[in-house]
Amino acid sequence: MRAIFLLAWKNLFRNVRRTSASLITVAFGSAGLLIYQGFNSGLMNQYRENTVRGYYGYGQVFPKDYFGSVYEKPWEHWIVNPTEMEAKIKSVPQVKEVFPRIGFYAFVVRGGLTLGGKGEGIVPERENSFFTQKNIVDGRDLEGPDEIILGKGLADALGVKADDTVTVLTQTVHGQLNGADMKVAGIFHMGIKSIDDQFFRVSLESAQQLLDTNKIEMFSLSTTGVEDWPKVRDGIVKAAPDLEPISFDVLDKVYYQNSVDFLNAQFNVIRTIILFIVALGIFNTIAVGLLERAGEVGALRANGETRSRLFRVLLLENAFLGFLGGILGIVIAVILDYTIMMKGIPMPPAPGITRSYLIYLQIQPEHYVQALLLPMLAAVVASILPVRKLLSRSIPDLLRSV
Repeated sequence: MRAIFLLAWKNLFRNVRRTSASLITVAFGSAGLLIYQGFNSGLMNQYRENTVRGYYGYGQVFPKDYFGSVYEKPWEHWIVNPTEMEAKIKSVPQVKEVFPRIGFYAFVVRGGLTLGGKGEGIVPERENSFFTQKNIVDGRDLEGPDEIILGKGLADALGVKADDTVTVLTQTVHGQLNGADMKVAGIFHMGIKSIDDQFFRVSLESAQQLLDTNKIEMFSLSTTGVEDWPKVRDGIVKAAPDLEPISFDVLDKVYYQNSVDFLNAQFNVIRTIILFIVALGIFNTIAVGLLERAGEVGALRANGETRSRLFRVLLLENAFLGFLGGILGIVIAVILDYTIMMKGIPMPPAPGITRSYLIYLQIQPEHYVQALLLPMLAAVVASILPVRKLLSRSIPDLLRSV
């Protein structure tokens, strides 16, 4: 077996021109596959970062059976003892920080304009260091209790900018009208139209005063990572059975999860196309090369070499060819990543998004393995038919090809 490996390896370098042509075909296919994998990962990770650090965190914790339900008076189901519940959530080792929140509907008034919006009460000193993807386009992030930040669409409709004053009017949990004048600290542009056109944020203290309640609606979470969410969920359910943790991909199924599913399906199609093109290119190169080697194969057959042994040698040659081409393709992709593509790839707004992004290649370790093995497999598969066809010819026919 060792002799077959050595023979196949040496045969690669007997005809440099033929080997180089095949290597280039495999290398560019491997590089294209690796670059697209890195781009796809970078795009999905950008979506994830926007979702996690722009709004939801790694997940949110609601009162049990609250999420997805519609109540006439939702505040009756809110968390009554937030300090105690927060301590229980923080007892889970994978939870790094807890962000209490209240969501409420209100009118935002500026001069003669009155617009409806969805408000959130947050704790700015906790949230500002984690939620870094809000993309403040005017002013600064929320800091004080009498401040408000507005989505860009809502701010544009009201005609306000940073340092202007607006009035927030809402109904308390007791059914009374309440309001407060607030200074616009900043304007954010998430790029999601439904958020930018409706959402605003105030401090949790201000929201509780407006609603006349000490309860909170939910907790958003910072955890040790996406992969640890099952441990977070199980830990919270065990520590606080009255609470229900929901991961960010469920909370934002339309924007995040559907986008990821779409991109994965698209990538699978494009990967198949790339491998098919590589296989066709290799098939053509190998077929031509084998025709040139017909006399050599005939001489080997005449000297007693069996079809099965020659079949193994030729397949191994193409496996080595695919392996070397994969390595060369990886080198090409890495060079492009650290030169031309180092500053990111500008992308126009995606469907449902209103701002552009820079996407950076994020090549994962498993991508290198795929870029190495898949082209090698394509090279072997593409060589089976021409090798079988060559070896099926008679010895005199092969020798006449010299």
